Amino acid sequence: MHWNGKDSAVFQAQKEYIDTAIIPLILIDGSEHGFPFAASAADFTLSLANTIENQFKGRIVLFPSFSYTNNQDKQSLLDAWNEELKKAGFKHTFYVTSDREWSTMGEDQNVIWFPSIPLDSMDQKMKISVLEDQLRQLIPLFAKKWANS
Repeated sequence: MHWNGKDSAVFQAQKEYIDTAIIPLILIDGSEHGFPFAASAADFTLSLANTIENQFKGRIVLFPSFSYTNNQDKQSLLDAWNEELKKAGFKHTFYVTSDREWSTMGEDQNVIWFPSIPLDSMDQKMKISVLEDQLRQLIPLFAKKWANS
């Protein structure tokens, strides 16, 4: 499910089954070196988030990506999102990103870091294969978190 009007109505009607929120975290870096890297990482992160949503449709809501800069307080952002999503009834929130800085937040924050893989030079079959490989690494993580709740 996606964060949109139609799917939000489904979420409200089936809250007991849809217990997980996914938020892609996208770094905005305007520096000469950082700009192209951040753009490529955003492409990978958003593609991976959509692959997760397709796999777990009916169990998760994929929220719009959150764009931020390096000077924002990451812990404050996580605290605010977690509080808001708990109010909405989500038992689990996962954040996916290719920004290594988020990986220092700790496993209890449910921030999932993947190194960015440049997808723009791949053909569609290769892109799907790479994303499915990444998804296979995530499934045990999700299953463990869901089993412990």
